[in-house]
Amino acid sequence: MHSTSLLVAAFAAAAAATPLGTGSGSYGSSSSNPPYPTSTGSWTTSYTSSAPAQTYSAPSYSNGGGQWQSHPGAPASTGLLGNPTAVPNPKPSAGTVAKLLTEDTRVTRFQEIQAEVAAGNFNLKFDFNPKANPIAANATQPLGGQVDLANRANFPILTGLGISAAGIFFEPCGLNTPHIHPDATEFLTVVTDSNIETGFVLENGFVAEQRTNLTLFQGTVFPQGSIHWQQNLDCSPAVAIAGLNSEDPGASSIAQNFLINTSGDIVDAALGFPKSIDANNFADFKKAIPVSLAQGVEECLIRCNIKY
Repeated sequence: MHSTSLLVAAFAAAAAATPLGTGSGSYGSSSSNPPYPTSTGSWTTSYTSSAPAQTYSAPSYSNGGGQWQSHPGAPASTGLLGNPTAVPNPKPSAGTVAKLLTEDTRVTRFQEIQAEVAAGNFNLKFDFNPKANPIAANATQPLGGQVDLANRANFPILTGLGISAAGIFFEPCGLNTPHIHPDATEFLTVVTDSNIETGFVLENGFVAEQRTNLTLFQGTVFPQGSIHWQQNLDCSPAVAIAGLNSEDPGASSIAQNFLINTSGDIVDAALGFPKSIDANNFADFKKAIPVSLAQGVEECLIRCNIKY
């Protein structure tokens, strides 16, 4: 089995044995709201929370004509799943990865890693909980969730191993907007009882969008360099784990980097000089582009009674 597949399988097995996979346990939500039910069935929460346990009857879903439908007025339970008291992952000291890359053998590299761990510069464990990976102080908090990537920069034991992994924590309706990984193929697995829709477009010559609907412990792949996305279809938070076959996979968000960071006249020409997007309103249009993860598609936001 490929190392990336092993990594994803391990995450899936771990989730099955934890509160994240079963809907019961000692972790609370990462917000002040009570914990969240799964997307099917009815159950009573038993997480540790300052709020009393609640019984929730989740809406039923049916895939009719490609659209997920629920009972009207389905409430949205906001807040990312995970341990709200997680301690931030330690930050490796400057130059750690550069030094590891120059070691002559794998043995000497791991001797250096052992010394760094003993000094408290990083751990042999990476915590994907959102609270363990706070966003930068000058960054904008995405409305649709959070992606926590473990790569060689923040988890140096990956240096030379050719793999990385990401925890994707979706808010209700959260959309991981179309993006590419220039240096890695991704294998994504859903680890909550949720409905996640995905899609990718490979490249010129094969431009048919390939779409899938995933739920608990189901996965799919996004080829290296393909434009791909994931959307939480539920009115409750969801989590997926992604394995990537590079220790530095990279990511480029399509809408954000094309519409915001490419010269306006180039964008205008590439879009065919549309009348509704021109030099007079392009600056205002760019301000409306969200950071990824975005809040979600309109149908889901209306169904889940989420203001947008």
